[in-house]
Amino acid sequence: MIVGVGISGGVDSAATALLLKRAGHQVRGYTLRMTGADCHKARQVAARLDIPLLELDIQRQFDKVVLDYFAAEYACGRTPSPCVKCNRLFKFGYLLDAMRADGCDCIATGHYARIEDGCLKRGIDASKDQSYFLAQGPMNVFPYIMFPLGNMLKSQVKQLVYAEGIVSQEEGESQDLCFVSDGDVFSIVSKRRPELLKEGDIVTRDGKVLGRHKGAFAHTIGQRRGLGLGGGPWFVIKVDIAENKVIVGRQEDLNCKHVHLSDMNWLREMPAFPVRVEAQLRYLMRPRKAVLAPAGENEAELIFEEDAPLAPEGQLAVAYDGDKVVASGWIMSSC
Repeated sequence: MIVGVGISGGVDSAATALLLKRAGHQVRGYTLRMTGADCHKARQVAARLDIPLLELDIQRQFDKVVLDYFAAEYACGRTPSPCVKCNRLFKFGYLLDAMRADGCDCIATGHYARIEDGCLKRGIDASKDQSYFLAQGPMNVFPYIMFPLGNMLKSQVKQLVYAEGIVSQEEGESQDLCFVSDGDVFSIVSKRRPELLKEGDIVTRDGKVLGRHKGAFAHTIGQRRGLGLGGGPWFVIKVDIAENKVIVGRQEDLNCKHVHLSDMNWLREMPAFPVRVEAQLRYLMRPRKAVLAPAGENEAELIFEEDAPLAPEGQLAVAYDGDKVVASGWIMSSC
């Protein structure tokens, strides 16, 4: 079988290619040039594995589809999830199409997840499970995707790659947000949306002014650090872009039981509502029992049995049945 492997230059993609090559597959490497950074790490890994590497320049598309979306979400007071968008549109869209056009039978990536019996399932390493980031993927691509690391622990993957000298421990791993090299989200958004750079008030629910911010967009639900407020601890509970205010509250204000979702993506046949699930509102959040119920065309509501963390609008909610992904949707509101 000819397998196209997405190569970033990090531990996980290197291990994926190595395992497939050992299994006797004809492996071809592909790397996406998305942000102007060169692909030297991917080239090094491909050379050490002795596999061909094709570099696909998608900077223009990535800038328009992912970075514009990233800035636009912050400009609306929401917290974006660019990795979810990138996986759906580029890795399991553009990249998969390019690989198949190049003669590959399927695509493999270094995600910690599994596809079994047509279902997307959690990876067995609970601390690294990435099914959350893949839950917006369309079901029709599953027959063409392989996740060789889904049944492995991260510690095993590192040991494998380091022992073979494919990636050294000094070289580290590829980062989550590839376009935020220094973690400075503020600069990225403000360069694209300079009108958001407006100072304003940080207030309590009843309107009491506690401090000032340099741009409401730079704050997100649940944030505690960097507020510069006395009498804390204070947490961000709402970002009001229209009024240019950041509303803060106490720990008890960060709970919710009802979450409204839009743009639902069903990864199994739509069940008869309501359906009992375990749901996550953030990556690596402890799943909590909930009921998933209809709430309009392609919309749904999660009703939790016990308090869940107040969810940032714009993030993804993922519903599970055991370790199987049932559906996902974008968070529109929570209370």
